Amino acid sequence: MRLIPALLMMASVAVHAADLADTFLSKGQRFKPARKVLLAHGWKPFNNTDPGTLLGVDKMLYRSGYKEVYACAMDIGVCILQYQDNRGRCLSLFVQGEALQDMVVSDWNNQCQ
Repeated sequence: MRLIPALLMMASVAVHAADLADTFLSKGQRFKPARKVLLAHGWKPFNNTDPGTLLGVDKMLYRSGYKEVYACAMDIGVCILQYQDNRGRCLSLFVQGEALQDMVVSDWNNQCQ
């Protein structure tokens, strides 16, 4: 029975991490300034450990120094970049756009792969 309170506590901590991002991220925000804000708030890029699987836009992001790119959907132009804070909480940032200078934040959550 101790498992349920522990799971509830873990869920509230994870949700809290995504809620914190609500205070400094906004949908439609340009990706590069949003990333700077994330880093300023203590989030660190969670580097992709298997960059050999990247193709297209995600490969371009990785080669441009954004090692936190997890994947991009080829059909809808959305990429997922992952970050972690010093408490081990994760943040997935969803960005839309085909070119780096045009990418904007479309969403974020606390579910990392």
